[in-house]
Amino acid sequence: MKRTITFAVSLLFVATLLVAMPVAEEPAAVANLAVLAGPTGFSSAGLENFISTEKFELAVYPSPNEVIARLANGELDLAALPSNVAANLYNKGVKINVAAVIGDGMLSVLSTDSSITTALDVIGKKVNIPGAGSTPDQMAHLLLQEANLVAGVDVELDYSVAAPAQLAQLLIANRVSLAMLPEPFVTMVSRQNPAVRVALDVQEVYSALTGVANYPMSVLVVRSGFAAEHPALLQEILTAYKESVEWVVANPTAAGAKIEEAGIMAAAMATAALPSCN
Repeated sequence: MKRTITFAVSLLFVATLLVAMPVAEEPAAVANLAVLAGPTGFSSAGLENFISTEKFELAVYPSPNEVIARLANGELDLAALPSNVAANLYNKGVKINVAAVIGDGMLSVLSTDSSITTALDVIGKKVNIPGAGSTPDQMAHLLLQEANLVAGVDVELDYSVAAPAQLAQLLIANRVSLAMLPEPFVTMVSRQNPAVRVALDVQEVYSALTGVANYPMSVLVVRSGFAAEHPALLQEILTAYKESVEWVVANPTAAGAKIEEAGIMAAAMATAALPSCN
């Protein structure tokens, strides 16, 4: 009997120790998040409505190159990037993972030529593309391939104007007649030059040729190390990001103000373009 009581007391002592031991918790951290100026950064505008600013720091960069360098050296934990940039970075060995899709396709072919109403109408014509290797360029090649057309043979792709903003201005000034552009430049051109129209919705052409409804144009990537070390914080950020996306879509005027406040884009331009940014 004495031995049984002693054993029971020992069990109670061990149980008390276990209860008293601190539960292993995820170490406190602040997530360093980068977004790009332009539509890739739009969906982050409502983040502070849904997660404490003590848990993340948001930085806005004008070009992907600055973000790439900081992701590679571990200075950043998460970044909103064009999907092709994220893929290239991953293929170069940078330890990142796609955490979420934050923006679908938002490309259009703009033209002053009223005869262009289908994808086949661009055969034999020159289409201005903002930058070799850019998302519009990759999409142009994909669509031509799906349509059994050859770039440089059936359609000429002109890369002489690399900056989307500059190409937009040339369309407005009627110095270019046919070009593929992303938002918000599509909206900007249409508003400033009514003679330029959306000849082709690239998302509709893509869907018709591939059978896939849309394509991921912007993604949120996370450093693999950060994801492993701070899973709870990452999940909290992803939940907040989803809520931010929904808030931005539902509140374009308020979102535009936040977008400008963050240094992502002027409010007037962002608010007008948001309904077309997918």
